[in-house]
Amino acid sequence: MADNARTQTEYLADKKLQYLEHASLDVLKRIFVQYRYFTISYISDLALLVYRLPFGNLRSLLADFLNDELGNGQHEQAHQRIYDDFLVSLGMSQDELEADAHQTNLRLLGEISDLVMKESPWYAVGLRGMGGECLCQVYLAAMHAYFMKNPAIQEMKDRLDQRFWDIHTGEIDIEHRERLREALMAAVDRDPAALEGLVGGYKKSKGVFDRFWDNIFEAADVASHVPGKKD
Repeated sequence: MADNARTQTEYLADKKLQYLEHASLDVLKRIFVQYRYFTISYISDLALLVYRLPFGNLRSLLADFLNDELGNGQHEQAHQRIYDDFLVSLGMSQDELEADAHQTNLRLLGEISDLVMKESPWYAVGLRGMGGECLCQVYLAAMHAYFMKNPAIQEMKDRLDQRFWDIHTGEIDIEHRERLREALMAAVDRDPAALEGLVGGYKKSKGVFDRFWDNIFEAADVASHVPGKKD
């Protein structure tokens, strides 16, 4: 269900993502700035997930991922910070970074945080472990593949701060995804009953993640520019 190749193919075929290749710089900025709220929420939820898990390999692995997200002890290297640095390199001001978030998306992120604490630990792992490390990586890779072809981005690519994308579309996140997969396979071998929670959490994550991005594209009026989409 969480096979990387199928998910990658699905997102590469998404016409909304394909539109990023031709969108104006203003539209790209409106889309990009909304994602920072997901990044902030994900880091907090990952901390909650580590708190809920029992001592063991999976807890230590996700704690290692959390440490990476927070910059391994260096605040300026935290992923939320380097994403902001990317936005600034696009020409956005600090005030624009703090622009109003999509309210429906804030509610979606709040729902996810509640579920991390209320549902079983295995459900929470499917929700924020698989959903964050596996699902998010393949989506961002597809997104990056299209917007980097955009003429406006090509004109400024030499001055863009690409560290966030180097991490989330490169070997570091791919390694995270594979390490998590191995740990989950071992966990399910030890406790087959965990599979139901993992599947439920991942399905919920996939639905919320796709709705989150649909809302962003809708707010940016992407639908009116995508063939086959209605206003």
